[in-house]
Amino acid sequence: MRFSRNRQMPECGFDITSMIDVVLLLTIFFMMSSQFHRIAQRNLDLPKQPGDANNAGAPDAEAAVVIDMEKDGRLSVGGRSYELERLALLVSADRARTEKAGGMLEVIVRADRTTPADRLSLLAAALGAQGVESWRLATTGDRGASPGKGVTK
Repeated sequence: MRFSRNRQMPECGFDITSMIDVVLLLTIFFMMSSQFHRIAQRNLDLPKQPGDANNAGAPDAEAAVVIDMEKDGRLSVGGRSYELERLALLVSADRARTEKAGGMLEVIVRADRTTPADRLSLLAAALGAQGVESWRLATTGDRGASPGKGVTK
């Protein structure tokens, strides 16, 4: 029996189906994770202050906790609401864990500018009772605002 030989070389192919699957999964992952970041930050009317020019850019701390305070005094971190005492204990535990690892925890408070000052004072007292010595108040960074008005230390 005689077999005829094919004079053409067979084409070699590359199946890119698995590569397309991986790219699609990565695209979905990044789209979803960017949406979670937006959900975690509440839409607050922050004080219109230029901020500290010496600390422009990324914070020096290894880790940061961002506390959102709404105008009615409700507190949340990462989109999850907490009572004042529970939040102070969680921040204290994060501070202890970060310091044990040799880092420094930065606490940033994003308070609505219509929040009563006594609510902010209660938060500061609760954080101070748990050993948090300093924290920052987030502002809009508005260049048109005059320094010295609104936020006092």
